Amino acid sequence: MSPANSGVPLLLFFLTLSLHTILCTAVPKKVSNFFPGDISPPTEMYWYSRLPNTPPPKALRDLLQPGRYPSVTREIANDDKYVGVDQRRYTILYKSIQQKNALPNSTLFYLYNDLHPGKKMKLQFANSGTKVTFLPRQVAESIPFSSDQLSEILEYFSLQVNSKEAQVIIDEVGSCESPNMEGEEKYCATSLESLIDFNVERLGQNVEVLSTDPGEKQEYTVSEKAKMTGDHKATACHKMRYPYAVYYCHVIEDTEVYMVPLVGADGTKVEAVTVCHLNTSAWSPEHMAFQVLKIKPGPAFCHFLASDTLIWVPTKDQDMMTP
Repeated sequence: MSPANSGVPLLLFFLTLSLHTILCTAVPKKVSNFFPGDISPPTEMYWYSRLPNTPPPKALRDLLQPGRYPSVTREIANDDKYVGVDQRRYTILYKSIQQKNALPNSTLFYLYNDLHPGKKMKLQFANSGTKVTFLPRQVAESIPFSSDQLSEILEYFSLQVNSKEAQVIIDEVGSCESPNMEGEEKYCATSLESLIDFNVERLGQNVEVLSTDPGEKQEYTVSEKAKMTGDHKATACHKMRYPYAVYYCHVIEDTEVYMVPLVGADGTKVEAVTVCHLNTSAWSPEHMAFQVLKIKPGPAFCHFLASDTLIWVPTKDQDMMTP
């Protein structure tokens, strides 16, 4: 072998070693061990085994692409895109509204009587800001998920205790463990299977699962009468900021769920889900909605849902109504 060629095997060895090092350090710790040969990624098969007559909404289908490798990430501290839920005060927090790139005078909440054709609203359908997918149930249940196991969680994902990502995990896990409000039932689903099971056990198999179409931030006009779906009970499941897909679900009563047809200033058509809370007389005066609307507890008000939030509504004896 000539001196010029003798170095080729050695060069290939170091290139392979460098690539291996990059791949191993670019993803959270233990990712390579997530998928033993007998564990398959979540698919729509389990969905249709429990909900044979209910098609999954787009927001969920995006997490279940055939052959798509389940993803995890440590980039969960992007406040610019986050829309979350403050469970302790039962307040929807549209945190992106507080950012410099927010749409001025955006509609966070609106009164029930304002849901009619011709109504104009400045909206931005933000979301959790994460693109992570579901892990297989067996894998998800093997990963620590409680405030008592915080150090284990941070070690699992190679996060520093004083990092922004660690604070996000502390907040999100804390929300799952916060005390329920009176009459509230909540659950944090760490897998597709547990998400389905929670909702089927509470609402049955005759359900419709809805999500809002993604849309650009701009002024929208309600183009037609909104259609009510379900009865006065629903479950809202909000995607959380977490290294893999986790949904915060809470059963809400005394509500009406509507699909609202909207047309943007640029002509874009969007079907948006809005939830109207009918009886707020027992709510805290500190609730964000009352501050935004400048009203006292009592009147019904509504708000749109983030594009990756899932709303589950019973369809048995369902009547399609308009406000």
